[in-house]
Amino acid sequence: MIAAADLPEADLRLQDLRDPLPEGPFDIVFSALAVHHLEGPQKADLIARVATALAPGGRFVLADVVVPDDPADVVTPLDPGFDLPETVPDLLRWMNDAGLRARVSWQARDLAVLAGDAAVG
Repeated sequence: MIAAADLPEADLRLQDLRDPLPEGPFDIVFSALAVHHLEGPQKADLIARVATALAPGGRFVLADVVVPDDPADVVTPLDPGFDLPETVPDLLRWMNDAGLRARVSWQARDLAVLAGDAAVG
């Protein structure tokens, strides 16, 4: 991984999102432009598994393609059947259902960054 050279102290992991997660707890879990390849129920399952793997006060950051409210905001090229974005409200609901305090950190057109914090202790 290229990032490993720039972040030698970080514990960086790469794996299939449908597989069991590495044993936690983790202070932060970050995903960029990957979760949108999963079907809706698989996304909800992944978010629940991430929430379980977070340390108290840990954070899940999800940066991904989303279905925008306005169809004119669809600007990211996607492949039907391979790219399966969800709406921000659905992603936030799954994060909240998993016990995370979820919020939108940033959104522009069909891209968003969501953050979900695990309860402290």
